[in-house]
Amino acid sequence: MKQGRKAFEVMLPLIVFCLLLGGSLTGFAQSSGQIDVSGVVVDESNEPLIGVSIRIDGTSLGTTTNIDGEYSIKGIAKDATLIFSYVGMNPQKEQVKGRTKIDVVLTTDATMLNEVVAIGYGTVKKSDLTGSVTSVKPEAITTTPSNSVEGLLQGRAAGLSVNNSSQDPGAGSTVRIRGASSLNGSNSPLVVVDGFPLGDAGDLKQINPADIVGIEILKDASASAIYGSRGANGVIMITTKKAKESKTIVNIRQQITLSQKSTKLDLWRDPVLMASLNNEGRINGGLDPLYVGKVNSTGIYYPSIEELMTTWDINTRWDEITLRDLPVSNNTTVAVQSSNEKTNFALSANYYTDQGLFINDDYKKYGYHLSVEHQLFSNFKIRVMNILSRNVRDNNSGLAYWRNPIFPVYDENGDYYLTNSQDYEHPVAITEHRKQQSKGIDVISSGTLDWQIIPQLNLTTQLNYKYGSSISDKYYPKKYTEAGTFSNGQAQIDNWQGQNLVSETFANYNQDFDKHSLSAMAGFSYETYTERSSGLTARNFVNETLGNENMGAGNPEQNSLSNGKLDTKLVSYMGRVNYTFDNRYLATVTFRADGSSKFGKNNKWAYFPSGAISWKAHQEEFISRLGIFNELKFRASYGVSGNQGISAYQTLSRYGTEKYYNNGSWVTTIGPGYVSGWTGQGGINRVWSGIPNPDLKWESTQQFDFGIDMGFFNNRLRIGFDAYIKKTKDLLRQRNLAPSSGYDRMWVNDGNIENRGVELSIDGIILSTPEWRLNGTLIMSHNKNKITNLGNTLESGLIEDPMTGMLFEYSGNSYEKYRDYINILAIGQPMNVFYGYKVDGIVQTLDEGIRAGLDGEYAQPGEFKYVDLNGDGSITEADKTIIGDPNPDLTMSLQLNLGWRNWDLGVFFNGEFGKDVYNTKAFGEPSNQPLRWTIDNPTNKYPSLRDGRQSMVSDWWVEDGSFLRIQTLTLGYTFNFKNSWICDKIRLYANVSNLYTFSKFKGYDPEVGLNGVYTGGYPRLRKWTFGVDFTF
Repeated sequence: MKQGRKAFEVMLPLIVFCLLLGGSLTGFAQSSGQIDVSGVVVDESNEPLIGVSIRIDGTSLGTTTNIDGEYSIKGIAKDATLIFSYVGMNPQKEQVKGRTKIDVVLTTDATMLNEVVAIGYGTVKKSDLTGSVTSVKPEAITTTPSNSVEGLLQGRAAGLSVNNSSQDPGAGSTVRIRGASSLNGSNSPLVVVDGFPLGDAGDLKQINPADIVGIEILKDASASAIYGSRGANGVIMITTKKAKESKTIVNIRQQITLSQKSTKLDLWRDPVLMASLNNEGRINGGLDPLYVGKVNSTGIYYPSIEELMTTWDINTRWDEITLRDLPVSNNTTVAVQSSNEKTNFALSANYYTDQGLFINDDYKKYGYHLSVEHQLFSNFKIRVMNILSRNVRDNNSGLAYWRNPIFPVYDENGDYYLTNSQDYEHPVAITEHRKQQSKGIDVISSGTLDWQIIPQLNLTTQLNYKYGSSISDKYYPKKYTEAGTFSNGQAQIDNWQGQNLVSETFANYNQDFDKHSLSAMAGFSYETYTERSSGLTARNFVNETLGNENMGAGNPEQNSLSNGKLDTKLVSYMGRVNYTFDNRYLATVTFRADGSSKFGKNNKWAYFPSGAISWKAHQEEFISRLGIFNELKFRASYGVSGNQGISAYQTLSRYGTEKYYNNGSWVTTIGPGYVSGWTGQGGINRVWSGIPNPDLKWESTQQFDFGIDMGFFNNRLRIGFDAYIKKTKDLLRQRNLAPSSGYDRMWVNDGNIENRGVELSIDGIILSTPEWRLNGTLIMSHNKNKITNLGNTLESGLIEDPMTGMLFEYSGNSYEKYRDYINILAIGQPMNVFYGYKVDGIVQTLDEGIRAGLDGEYAQPGEFKYVDLNGDGSITEADKTIIGDPNPDLTMSLQLNLGWRNWDLGVFFNGEFGKDVYNTKAFGEPSNQPLRWTIDNPTNKYPSLRDGRQSMVSDWWVEDGSFLRIQTLTLGYTFNFKNSWICDKIRLYANVSNLYTFSKFKGYDPEVGLNGVYTGGYPRLRKWTFGVDFTF
């Protein structure tokens, strides 16, 4: 809270000072005489305009035109000025000068007609787009503080999926465009900042959202194929701020955020109930009860139920010890921009801090952005851009806030109260003795030379450089942590460094003649990437005082070292031609050739063509005569893009090294092959290695897109629709090899994936008057993902479902609770579907369990009644089937903006529908344990409590994960100062994110990872942000 008070103390004097200087906030001078004014407003075709806003300059007073374009204003000053404004038209000012009748002709706003969007190595008028490109307005996302742009893009564009499942400070998001197209390669879209192809969506963390002026999402192959091997997953194009006006402007943005849990924690508050249920579960599992007033085998005294009810006074609220009451975050941005006839520059600095819910769990980031442009000659410009970002992450998440409440924090000697010698969950001990800190720095620089050779021909050369480095410091003490206990103290230092250099030269040619318009682009790109990493681990510390700051205190014989280096190169040629005839018929052809060092000698190069056509039907006379459409455009495109998202050297023979401890000494072995004697236990361990595959080639994605863009009521209502088919073949996958080969695995091209979907976006200006404004955007997306091939059954090791013949393989991680996998990859099914048993309630009698095909402990009353699907009279692996799909059928968002005078109110809804979540916490939690099956409560919903139960993966754990969330709610007020020599504008606002979630899901939050498995954690944080923006 000190941080919040300090920021408020800085903000308050600035606000008061500007208010005092802005003497003309609401009043305006009137002459002594007043008159009534009326008139008609028409367009250039002399057609009356309905709903034109007429406002008296300097006030919020005014009116609108009726169905005939007529208006009337009574009692205004003779020397007043009227402002006429209408969507898609140029605003017009008219001085009254004593006139009582003023007719106005509004002209079409050429800036809207000529609005351009970035499409990669050039721009195009939005009205001339042939591909599927969506623009996101930065002002829609900047009122919500975030360490990265990616999380703020959730729900902002049709076909763009953003998963924010982690709430840890500094955590990133998972971004997909039109579904996943790869199983082992990258699925993240390419990020391009000011023409610099940075990498995947994780690189958006390096960009301050306040520095962004344009965001374009390139979705279809026609738009993204210009980036060839990196365009298969779509492209996110970011344009940062540059000075435009011939004056100096200073902006200051200060935001303070307070966080709170959006739902209550599911914890034991009643020790008596907890102990009673624990005893019941142990007895049912054939174990002795724990809470009987005795010391157990680990030396811990567990009170009896009677003691807990009478004399026991310890009831530790671990959540109040491990979790912050009100985490505070800060976001400060100071920006200045200025320009003259030849030079303009924009400079901003940002400081961002984010406190996590857990104590000492923090993230800090600070940096700057600089952009300078200079007109060296009349036809030659130089641009320089530099972004620097530093971050520090102190990781203390995952503390056991659910710890047993009968355990005190300290024992009678003042030491930590531990339940045994291997108590690795004491949150205070871990917080005070464990260290997990990482630091990073990122630099993005680019220099651009822009030469207008002739009016029709432009040549651009851009040199881009990106540098990143990080260091991770960890220390695990001898006590309190598993790694430290096993190693008698363990310290780790890991270093990473990456450098990316991209040189690009391209020419753009534009020529208009008669009814023809032609533009062409041709270019060359060369990219080199170098990465180095090293790590040192020390164990068996003589003295822990300095931890990993004194690695020499560890036993040098048990130190382990690692290092690595990789280099990759990518060479590309690209070209694009746009042709327009009579401003009605448009065509685009794109081609790119990429040569990558990641692939074998037989497939170094790949070629990515695409084409698109478009018809502006509203320009046809027979359509325009209807008087319905302001825009009616049909689009169709087809193209191929690629994916090279694997590590370097995968096509080469690779040798692995392994260091293991055996019979009192460390042994280093070099593979390929196998070693025995791992950790002195006589086991077998594979040495990491890979067999060469010179035929390894690119994943390639073919995509067909059909779209319609429509505009009505002078474009007050706009509708965009797209339907697409996206097929990826030659999936990059790792195939396990037989031990006899001497290698463990190799990369191959195996499998196909298909995505089909539709997208709909509706933008509407519902109300526009001098005082009131109301508009909204509705976005809906449906994507159906399907695996169509997983390669050769025998070589790929696929499993055949005995009932359906479906071929599949297990995916992800095995969960100890079930000792089995939850997700599978199956031919003919979406990615990561759930695979397990069906459950038909709870067994009520032993006879019922036996008749259901169960035996042993599974047939007892209170157990899950698994379904014998194949009817063979027993429950076996053959009874498994698909039990759920984590992929949503529909994603939807709705943005509504309401304005009244200087007030603005915005609400943003975001939701996913028709998806399943596998809830591993559906039973065994404090909220559901009391609902268990007993003889007195023979429920058919919950099983009995029984320690040692080996649950099987089943649909009992699957829940409807659909949700609709009030993502953000923003209320703001803007002060405009016409006569202030200090402040031009101040905007005050309050924003709340994650306000409320409508869902049937029983866990904390239905927005989980893409595999759809919920494992607990803590409730989604509701964040209250209070901000002020100054413009000087």
